[in-house]
Amino acid sequence: MKTIRKLDNLLSKLGARIFRPLGETVPLRYRSAEYHGRQSAIEADRADWLEVTPDHIWGEPDGYYWFGGKVTLGSHSTGKRIVGRIEAAFGNVMGRSDPQCLVRVNGRIAQGGDANHREFLLTTSATESESFDILIEAGTIEDRRQLGFAVTLHEHDLQAEDIYYDLKVPLDVARLLAEDDPRRHFILRILNEAVDQIDLRDGNDLRFRSSLQRAKEIAAEIYQATDFENKPVVVVTGHTHIDVAWLWRVRETRQKMARSMATALALMEEFPDYRFMYNQCVLLDYLNEDYPELFDQISAHVSSGRFEIEGALWLEPDVNIAGGEALVRHILYGVDYHQRTFGVRPRMVWLPDTFGYSAALPQLMKKSGLDTFVTHKLSWNDTNRMPDEKLFWQGIDGSQVVAYFLTTQPYDSKSIGTTYCPNLKPTHVMGTWRRHGQQHVPGDLFLVYGHGDGGGGPTREMLHNIRRMEKGIPGCPKVVHGAMRPFFQKLIGEMQAHPERYPVWVGELYLEFHRGTLTSVAKNKRFNRLAEIALKELEFLAVLARREHGTPYPHDELRVLWDIVMLNQFHDILPGSSIGAVYEDSDRDYAHFFEKALTLRQSLLKALAPVGKASVINSASRTRSGLAFTTGQGQQSLHQADGTTIAAIAVTNVRPLTLSCLTDVATNSVASRLEVVTNRLANQYLEVRFDHHGRITSLRDKSRNREIIKAGYLANRLQAFRDMPAEYDAWDIDADFEDQCFEIDQLISMAVVEEGPLRAAIRFEWQYEHSRIVQIVALEHDARRLDIDTYIDWHEHNTLVKAAFPLELNAAAVDAEIQFGHVRRGTHRNTSWDRARFECSMQRWVDVAEPDFGIAFLNDCKYGYDAKGTTVRLTLLRSPTYPWPEADQGKHRFRYAVLLHDGDRGTVHNAAEDFNLPLQVTYDEGCSAEERQLAPLLEIEGTDVTIEAIKGAENGQATIVRLWQTTGCEVTRQIALNENVERACLTDLLEQELAPVPITKGKIELVFKPFEILTLKIES
Repeated sequence: MKTIRKLDNLLSKLGARIFRPLGETVPLRYRSAEYHGRQSAIEADRADWLEVTPDHIWGEPDGYYWFGGKVTLGSHSTGKRIVGRIEAAFGNVMGRSDPQCLVRVNGRIAQGGDANHREFLLTTSATESESFDILIEAGTIEDRRQLGFAVTLHEHDLQAEDIYYDLKVPLDVARLLAEDDPRRHFILRILNEAVDQIDLRDGNDLRFRSSLQRAKEIAAEIYQATDFENKPVVVVTGHTHIDVAWLWRVRETRQKMARSMATALALMEEFPDYRFMYNQCVLLDYLNEDYPELFDQISAHVSSGRFEIEGALWLEPDVNIAGGEALVRHILYGVDYHQRTFGVRPRMVWLPDTFGYSAALPQLMKKSGLDTFVTHKLSWNDTNRMPDEKLFWQGIDGSQVVAYFLTTQPYDSKSIGTTYCPNLKPTHVMGTWRRHGQQHVPGDLFLVYGHGDGGGGPTREMLHNIRRMEKGIPGCPKVVHGAMRPFFQKLIGEMQAHPERYPVWVGELYLEFHRGTLTSVAKNKRFNRLAEIALKELEFLAVLARREHGTPYPHDELRVLWDIVMLNQFHDILPGSSIGAVYEDSDRDYAHFFEKALTLRQSLLKALAPVGKASVINSASRTRSGLAFTTGQGQQSLHQADGTTIAAIAVTNVRPLTLSCLTDVATNSVASRLEVVTNRLANQYLEVRFDHHGRITSLRDKSRNREIIKAGYLANRLQAFRDMPAEYDAWDIDADFEDQCFEIDQLISMAVVEEGPLRAAIRFEWQYEHSRIVQIVALEHDARRLDIDTYIDWHEHNTLVKAAFPLELNAAAVDAEIQFGHVRRGTHRNTSWDRARFECSMQRWVDVAEPDFGIAFLNDCKYGYDAKGTTVRLTLLRSPTYPWPEADQGKHRFRYAVLLHDGDRGTVHNAAEDFNLPLQVTYDEGCSAEERQLAPLLEIEGTDVTIEAIKGAENGQATIVRLWQTTGCEVTRQIALNENVERACLTDLLEQELAPVPITKGKIELVFKPFEILTLKIES
């Protein structure tokens, strides 16, 4: 240990000589700025800018500033490599540096600047009187003031830097080797001899440089030494993870992207062996808009192979909450962007930081030509360690892809947690091998390095460390500085050649952590659901208008809307884990979305107006009956929980995928069997009773004479829980949340508000602390579904709200909808894996069922639930205080429903689709007899195959129809096409043709495997 202490001390002295101060400071002037004032600041003469003094105070949250100055080098700098160094009160909090800068030298972007990247190059060989104009953009995030800002000049000693890392890197290896490992003592002996050659006295530069050369020659023995033959190999690639929004706004991320890419490009100029990978299309697209000079440099390095484009998604979205078609678009638009912009075909799903992974992903990957899934996040599990890191991942349809979990962590780490943004040192390379759980299986490991979350990326130190480990150091795995894709191509080949060596993980990759992200910031999740539904309808209407009237398909308008949705599905926006300013921007985005969507919808309906002035829109793929909603006159006015009303009309046999004339489908009279008093609600199928606190005491299936609620228990029981996780407030629900439970039972009022003929309803209002909750509990005249419309004016913090339903059923599992199917999850607590799954994700429904009977819970914008035994609790609301103290405060609207069914998953799916995509009446006047009726776009035999999307093809005039099997059964189904269809073929999800489909008498036949997605291309 004394030797290591000596070496650490003397190497620190040598390290201090790498950047030697020249004793000069660049005189700077300063101005604060608007975000969009970049060009004017670049072109300004700075005469009216303020002088920067040593006690200069500046900076604020979301602040934006400029510092500029000119400096002329003196004769003492001649022939030297000179750098500028940013001096600021840098803070490094939660994965980001503050402030962050972008440096221009003589008008050219030089690199980014932050706490990890402070030095920037001025010249490699200075000449006397050489001048430099320095301009720095600086952004601040923290709620604190900056004291001082300066740029100092330094001589950069490359020889001292070279020998420093020659010695420092093997020393870092040796300190991690066991005391009795002979390699440790070999390395320390050589290092001790080398360091003793270094003459650190001042005053004689030639003497100093000669001593460095002698030390380098001695240290070379370390790199020439042989180690054992079958040494682990770790392939390393530079990267920077940039959260599109999180503790900063999207507009700041655009700056982070520029800073990070400028730094990567600057390092590439100096380190020819540097390999760097980036993946998020949206930020590359922003970079092209904001800093085209950087984008052009990236394009050049992509062509040379040094800058790797990989990762197929438009950005890194939350893949539990985003809908199925949205995930398809992330792939479709991401792959298209990379191919069109860089000529690169990505093959991987790179999601290192998202909060669990849907079992729908393997099929989406397989049908998009993507072969590899990479993450590290499952190492954050709070209970169980994933047993393997190289495996086949099997989705709900049986599709398998290669999955790889990064294993990088410090060598001496005691946790299972890994990282995707290490400041790469030998400890991380050695820790990558030590953490690997399949050491018995031959094959290399992969590591990405570079400061991330807030960007920044690799540093000079990391690149120097890699160079030394590439040479080979006894006791350290062999390092190869290479690209990511070749590593995974090799791994795929190994796994395909020897599949028996690798396990198969079946189903979802559940993250035992960050369970609260399914609920936090509820308004954003509602906006997301509504926007996804709006896009489905708009694309269907656009295809219909093109077929009927030749209306041009609005590709550009729809793509703008999709871009808004995809951006706000980023994995710290949609999960509710960002600061308040992010949601101010998101609210603005969604307001713009719904405004543009409404305008486009009205335009498309106007084009279809000759069909009839009053029409019923059915954008589902089934003939439907029930209530159609209208803002005009109806057969009954329906009350909503927020105090508004909407009219309803009973309709029957509304044809699928078209507009039907209202006079053809309206039902003039309804044989209603509705019964309602303040504590009882009934129709011919259901009877519901309530207690004096507004909770359900009985829910009876009248046809079976079967009670649904467990005896002695209450349903739709609203419960508030203390929600104060130990860390990661907006992200986590801790297992101890049930330790404090408060009943929401202070009923203020209870009144019948509807008596039929279409629907009966009771209005309940509760007070809880400073908050108000209103529910309209309603039953339609012919439904087996109890609807619960909810309005909450919420003013509590750190509180979780659930609605509990204890059921009288015999079931040990629930089924929950995910994208393009559903998964089964146990409701027992037999194993640690079961116990850790105490809060789970769903899309539109969760179902508890016996073989011939079940209860499903439908929702219109909720994504979290828990199930224990046969008690299901829907997670309605939570109100975390970090990172946004006002999260979830204010008004909330949402609906959920209880559906009785006979064990048929198809019925559950269709009911959830109806609940989210209700029939709608457009226009207010009757349809005249002579007006032509529209035929459906197509009609599907049976009800267990549905349409996820009907859209215009990305290229050409064809129509794309995305279908999938809903019940998990293999089926063959006929599909009737419009008479004008001349050609049909199957495509992949990227709309590349696979095989023609024969058309016989206007019909085609498709075979669906369980949960299979088929994409059909039809041309007229």
